[in-house]
Amino acid sequence: MNKTDLHRKKLKRRLRLSVFLRKNGLYVMIAVCLLAIGGAVLLMSGGGRTPSSPAEHSHDETLKDAENGFTQAPDNALLIPTPKPAKPTAAPAPTSAPTLIPDMTPAPTTSPAPDGNRTWVSPVDGRVIRGYAMDCLIYSKTLGQWMTHPGVDVSAPKGAEVRSVAEGTVARVYDDDMLGTTVIVRHENGIETVYSGLQKDPPVREGDSVPARGLLGYVGNTAISECLEESHLHFEIRKDGRPVDPAGYIVFKHD
Repeated sequence: MNKTDLHRKKLKRRLRLSVFLRKNGLYVMIAVCLLAIGGAVLLMSGGGRTPSSPAEHSHDETLKDAENGFTQAPDNALLIPTPKPAKPTAAPAPTSAPTLIPDMTPAPTTSPAPDGNRTWVSPVDGRVIRGYAMDCLIYSKTLGQWMTHPGVDVSAPKGAEVRSVAEGTVARVYDDDMLGTTVIVRHENGIETVYSGLQKDPPVREGDSVPARGLLGYVGNTAISECLEESHLHFEIRKDGRPVDPAGYIVFKHD
């Protein structure tokens, strides 16, 4: 082949390449860019190396990482802390003893009599079936609850005479909503005696003077708040308007 034929072949190749590039040059440039980006990513990721061998990360270092709460991750990755299991909470220790119900036994406080001794006589002849209780609670069978009790209940049959424990003046005669027909006698030194649960229409009126052991009325069943108790007189003593323990003034009979 002579030089003229060779020259013609070279011109044809250049012409074909030129036509190909004109038609497909854009695609060629895109392919070259993609290859360049892929090469750069490969270099940044360590050239496709395999995970570190035991020589690169020793067994002792792995154990140390585990103790510090980290798990082994691939190269060029962050160490991720492994959450440690929560320690079991100890059960609360049982109390040494169960809570006891408080003692509701009446523990009345006594008040001294005006003359320093208990010389008054009980308003009825009977025993105390329920005592004074203002500093503690006692159970009411009628009301079905624990409550205070500002006087004493003295057993006596219906119709029994009720007499004044000392000389005085009838201050009030009225029907109490809870304690029924009531007579209040005023004495010296700011003391009043209260007689409740009487029969209706007692034989005294307000303003009447009564001697010691004077008749005030008769035991009835008018006390609604104590109607389930055995027949009795509800008796109180008040000093300057406040209830005090009648046992500080009178010696009562007990079971």
